[in-house]
Amino acid sequence: MDCLDQEVRPQFVQPIFVNGSFVTDKDEPEDIDIVLDLRGAADDQKWRGLMFMNQNQQQFLHKYNVHFWINFDTPQSSDFSEFFQYIGIKTAKMKNLNPKHLKGILRIVQ
Repeated sequence: MDCLDQEVRPQFVQPIFVNGSFVTDKDEPEDIDIVLDLRGAADDQKWRGLMFMNQNQQQFLHKYNVHFWINFDTPQSSDFSEFFQYIGIKTAKMKNLNPKHLKGILRIVQ
């Protein structure tokens, strides 16, 4: 994936989670979600990650159709990798599954 190889990986070695409608049975996938996992990283890495996200988030969306997020390990932060594992109410209803049913996402480590 160009976004990871050319943009994210040269800056960060931490794990990345990949999700998006391309891993579903949709006829026309819409986007890709990537989450840079900075939980447990040093504060300077977290700061670099936050600045990187602020500077590149919109560009990634327009250039690669990628939504870019970061996992931090603070009490007020969301765990996006966990969030993206839920299939959701709409999909669960269409597939006759429990809305709390989890799906797999890809974790890439370097």
